[in-house]
Amino acid sequence: MITLIKGSWVVGHDGKSHRLIPDGEIAYENDRIIYVGKHYDGNPDETINAKGNLVSPGFINIHAVTSICITHFRIDGVTKGGKTPTKQQMLQNLETPTPHLAGEDLKTSALFSFVELLKGGATTIGEITAFGTTGLQPPLEQAEEFVKIASQLGARAYISHPYTDMKKYRNQGGETEYHHDPEGGMKALKAGVDFCKRYEGKHENRIKTMLFPYMFDACSTDLLKETRKQADQLKLPVHMHTAQYSAEYYESLRRYGKTPIHHLHDIGFLAPKTILTHLLYTSLNPASQTPGLPLRDPRDIRMLAETSATLGHTPLVWARIGQALYSYAKFRDMGVNIAIGTDAWPMDMIMEMRSAVTTAKLMERSRTAVTAADVYNAATLGGAKALGRTDIGCLREGAKADIILVNLGGFHTSLVDDPIKSMIYFGNQNDIETVIIDGKIIVDHGAIPGIDLVELSEKANKVNQRWKKRTGYQYPPSFQPMD
Repeated sequence: MITLIKGSWVVGHDGKSHRLIPDGEIAYENDRIIYVGKHYDGNPDETINAKGNLVSPGFINIHAVTSICITHFRIDGVTKGGKTPTKQQMLQNLETPTPHLAGEDLKTSALFSFVELLKGGATTIGEITAFGTTGLQPPLEQAEEFVKIASQLGARAYISHPYTDMKKYRNQGGETEYHHDPEGGMKALKAGVDFCKRYEGKHENRIKTMLFPYMFDACSTDLLKETRKQADQLKLPVHMHTAQYSAEYYESLRRYGKTPIHHLHDIGFLAPKTILTHLLYTSLNPASQTPGLPLRDPRDIRMLAETSATLGHTPLVWARIGQALYSYAKFRDMGVNIAIGTDAWPMDMIMEMRSAVTTAKLMERSRTAVTAADVYNAATLGGAKALGRTDIGCLREGAKADIILVNLGGFHTSLVDDPIKSMIYFGNQNDIETVIIDGKIIVDHGAIPGIDLVELSEKANKVNQRWKKRTGYQYPPSFQPMD
């Protein structure tokens, strides 16, 4: 079946970069694009009139929580909860691991998250989880539920079973130390590898897998080396939270005498299809001075570029708590591939691109240092490169028919000089009317067939409130309730 889309603007691709086609057309047959240009002279079976819409490649959300995103309400601080356990508590947690969400709560949370991701314009999802357990690996049902829901919704998703071999605890002096369980960590890695072997390429190849050593400071060198070995053998991407906290950065200096990036470089972990998320604390950042190195030393960033590793950039979740990447422009200028993810709720890729370009301008104190085109490239081509793909993130003949239609006819976006700028600086996920994956319409006029958004939101909020009550978290209210 051939479908033709006629849009006010089409973002085509000339083999090197995106190109804007006013009053453009795109045709696809089944799951592949067969034409991008000004006029398709074939005979389509169906025509979609997208007048007033920007026809764009779907976004690649490289780092998105798909299990407990509905618990991220700590933006203005925490009044109770979240303390590092004592050693006795940590060992007890390892002995009898407790999942954060299970059963119907896990199902509701995952469905809510995937629906939000699709409505936010993601046609490819780099799934993560907030780990979701007190043990060294979450229950396998968590990742399996992600596979099930992604498949039911028709999403393209890279899914993983995370693991570590270290857990933090608070010693009697109040200092943070790490308990190392090498046997437990290797067992958890094996579970992650087995998951990848079981689900890689399932559901018409829309389900892909990754290895996920969860965070740098909770993984030993041996675990990371074995991860690299397994990833190379299976030709899988690897992603990991890295250099996201100052304490993690200085723990690396204490443990290895090197920055996190430098250590990963020296053990051979850095490589193509390796996605390091956040990277706020590097030798380049003056907030994380490295003894023996000059201020703003670029060597960490150079190592990333030389090994073709990717920065997974999630600016909004950090801007909310007063932090920003140092700096987007410098990573880009040194040749580091950058991909964009939303991390936590809401999973709005338009909002995330706006956050990326705005914080980048602030860090450089320049309106031109980073542009809308830069972050659009990161949300499309950068994500594709991170995953080792050339058939997603762009609209060209032979590419996957992963397409979104963004309505720029709303009052807030109606003054269009450049549609990319209008979308990024003034738009939001509510402007995304249609999401197409593998040639199938998944989101139609903002709705997903079979999903009652109001009912799902009500269920998700109840899950969130139960989680708060169960864990003891309390957040400061914006205003005190009236008696």
